[in-house]
Amino acid sequence: MINSFRNSWRIYTGKFEGVALLSLTILLPLLLIDWYLLNIVYAFVFNAFTSALADFYYVFLTFIFFVVSQIPFIQFVKLYEQEGEIRYKNIFYVFITNAFSLFVYGICLSLLTSIGVMLFIIPGLVVLLFLFASPYEAILENRSVWKSTKTSIIFAKKKFFPLLFLIFFVSLVELIIGWISMYLIYSITPSLLAQVLFQMLLNLLVFPFLAIWVTYFYMEWKEKYQLA
Repeated sequence: MINSFRNSWRIYTGKFEGVALLSLTILLPLLLIDWYLLNIVYAFVFNAFTSALADFYYVFLTFIFFVVSQIPFIQFVKLYEQEGEIRYKNIFYVFITNAFSLFVYGICLSLLTSIGVMLFIIPGLVVLLFLFASPYEAILENRSVWKSTKTSIIFAKKKFFPLLFLIFFVSLVELIIGWISMYLIYSITPSLLAQVLFQMLLNLLVFPFLAIWVTYFYMEWKEKYQLA
């Protein structure tokens, strides 16, 4: 895990302009769509029941966009490691050709995860971790995401707690930075727009690193797994 972190930090800082380009052209539009749809849903909240439905939809929609948003950063790492150069036309092509299948996969994953999180939390987390690596296997190996679930389950069985730690660690760092920053912003202005914009900026910076780190972690495991 330490080696994968070092590799991730190296490419994230060394090729930050490329990461920023993908974040602005792919991740940002997805975040804006997500935010717009969620605002429409929460506009119809008028009691506890509709609030619970809106919260379910929030988790559901967020996971879908989470799955799709990983594609460009997985391909980013793949090109850099296999060819030593980043071809952005190829990354956009891979994103376009895989977005729909991963979108459908994201719906299924989000439905299972959201139900598990809303009802029992732990089952939802387990489902998420066991199916988490399917998009990575699909993009790295040019396979169907549905055929990649078997490898993803094997990966989760072997690396369940390291994967859980990785996701928890990055999420915790983002959460702490978000809390501190939101407090500072709110002390300057109560503007909801300013808070939303900053949260999006934070996601644009943190999410790519998480996707890159998981990609390296998964590739590292795959290399050892294939040699075994």
